[in-house]
Amino acid sequence: MNRCQNIGLVRQKPFLNPIASANLRQEIDKFIDLQIEKWQQTVPFASHFEGELINQRYYQRHLIETVWRIRLLRVVESKAIAEIAKQSPEAAQIWANYEMEEMLHDELFIQDLEKAGVSREQLLNTEPYLSTKLLVGFFSYLLDHEGPLGVLAYSYLVEYVNVKMEPKKIDAMTKSLGADQIGGQIAHSYTDTNDDHPGEVWNAIRYIIKNEQDIANLKKYLQEQQDILAMYFREIYADIVDSAQKKSVAA
Repeated sequence: MNRCQNIGLVRQKPFLNPIASANLRQEIDKFIDLQIEKWQQTVPFASHFEGELINQRYYQRHLIETVWRIRLLRVVESKAIAEIAKQSPEAAQIWANYEMEEMLHDELFIQDLEKAGVSREQLLNTEPYLSTKLLVGFFSYLLDHEGPLGVLAYSYLVEYVNVKMEPKKIDAMTKSLGADQIGGQIAHSYTDTNDDHPGEVWNAIRYIIKNEQDIANLKKYLQEQQDILAMYFREIYADIVDSAQKKSVAA
């Protein structure tokens, strides 16, 4: 018996044929839509950037954290390529191309951050929130102990939500802040939509799903990741908005 196994050598047919894959994707999209509805009802400032008035400190801090998430997650997402390749070279190729397109997108947000009055030095001196560290740590746990599916699930969640919700947000921020102030975010949204990043990530997921249990795990990962992201939005709200209100009352 050849003990060398984790090389993606056995190129089995995907568990999901194209029709089953499309049906599952529709099911997952509906699942995420329900999560978005719950999110908007329960997470503070969930739709803040769609409003006419933007809290500037909240906006700056959110851009900072977005940069940190991209920088920290691209490390663990790069490690995911090795684990994906052990299961499916096809999925690894798709994932590598996706990561190539996403790898330097922190610079797009830094452009807008500098226009908002935050320097690179200030960015580097701002420590990521605990929720961001937990998200990155969760990914490392998944790769070590459960496999790469959860990492891919997060990218699908983010890309799906971005393509679905970002145009409305960009339109509102264009009016409230000005298009010249959010050029990086406009470019990022354009890439996600026109390069079909949700479809790209889903194609990788299709090759990784091996059975019904993986489908159940996929839904569980999406729920857990939404919980951690909600933790972040509650954390930034408490840090920036709630604390300012308390100081105002105290004064």
